[in-house]
Amino acid sequence: MKKIIIGVSVFLTLLIVFLGLRYISFGSKTQVMGASLVNLEIPKFSSIKSESSSSYEATFKSLRSAKVLKKELDKIMNNYMKVSCNGGTYYYNMKNDVTITSYYVNPSQLINTFEIAYEKGNICLK
Repeated sequence: MKKIIIGVSVFLTLLIVFLGLRYISFGSKTQVMGASLVNLEIPKFSSIKSESSSSYEATFKSLRSAKVLKKELDKIMNNYMKVSCNGGTYYYNMKNDVTITSYYVNPSQLINTFEIAYEKGNICLK
């Protein structure tokens, strides 16, 4: 009986941790991109899945829900300066001197991914 209670307690604790990790906003962290040495702000508890060596694009993976990832990415972009040129609106991070040209979340059943395309410097000043 004691083993069953311990097993159920461990299961419930892990479930609560998983659900909290998946659905609660935790803010962002800085990710140094290997190929370009650019610092990108990404949602916490995310990790790099792949990075393009020919263009400035990166794919990240996370157990976080797609809705929370989208909310976190929007919050990150709202802290950047919006710049408009060439018929588009972009997000310039003055601190890291990088422009986010696009970002989006790819929802999945368990592990969601999101992609960020970026350029070094302010794209509208080039």
